[in-house]
Order: sequence, then structure tokens, then C-alpha cells
Amino acid sequence: MNAKRTITLGVFIVATLGVVFSRFYLNVQNEHWDEKRVAVEKAYVGSMMTKASKVDFFYGDEPFQIVYGENKLGQRLIAWVSAEDVHTEMAEEAFTEEQARAAVLKKAPSSEIERAIPGKLGNDYVWEVFYKTKEDRGTRYFYDYYTFKDGTYLDTYRLSLQ
Repeated sequence: MNAKRTITLGVFIVATLGVVFSRFYLNVQNEHWDEKRVAVEKAYVGSMMTKASKVDFFYGDEPFQIVYGENKLGQRLIAWVSAEDVHTEMAEEAFTEEQARAAVLKKAPSSEIERAIPGKLGNDYVWEVFYKTKEDRGTRYFYDYYTFKDGTYLDTYRLSLQ
């Protein structure tokens, strides 16, 4: 009888912890999911976008939610959604993420790219490529910026050694 009670108690504790941790996870993620949902709704209202596939977050001088999607003709769009505005570009008419990554690797072949994301630098809509290179004294991180439309190199921000 004692072993049966111990097993029952153990199962009850594991199940209770599972419920508590799943509720905690949902509560923590809810705000993040709400921000994505609101960004998609703004993109639908403020542009030709009818279908969204992904939402990223860009934190520069002004925070943006980057919404990737399509219009009703199936053409790919990217929308920069801020608190005040929605700016949209046709993906086919722009420099691609792969081209931005290739530009960095051409400039610094031994670097490891962490991510490439659309963003805004000053008044320019850009591709921001975040990457790292190993140097003699440690690892250094960089942000390279290329214009979104034609891939013109704009600037590099170099972070301190780590």
C-alpha cells in the first residue's frame, strides 16, 4: 500500500508541475505573441499584405516589427511596422537576405553570420547583418548595413572585443 501511495503522489506532483510550468510559459509568451498579432493586423490595414508568414523584431533608433508576407497576387512583401507607420517594400524588387549575407562574407570571409534582418538606419530602409569574427585577442561582433532596395553598403558598427 505504501508503494502505491508513493507512486500516486509522485504522478500527482509531476502532473501538477507540468501544468504550472506550462501556464507560466504561456503567461510569459502571451505579450510577445500579442505584439506579433498586432503587427500583422497593422500590416494588413496599412499595406497590400493579405497573408503573413513571419514576424521579426528590429531594435534600432526606432523599434519595428518586420512582417514578411504576400499580397493577394502571391507577391512577397516585407512591412516595417512601427507605432506610427507601416512601410512596405516588394521583396522581388529589393536586395535579398542571401545577397546581404554574401556581401558580408565577401568582405570578411572568415566571419560567422548570426542573423540578417530588415531594419532602418537613419532614413534608409536597410538589411542589418549581425556577424562575428575571431581575432587574435578574442571575438569581435559587427553590424553591417546595406540599403534594402539595391544593397549599397552604408556603414559598419564594430562592437568591443569579447
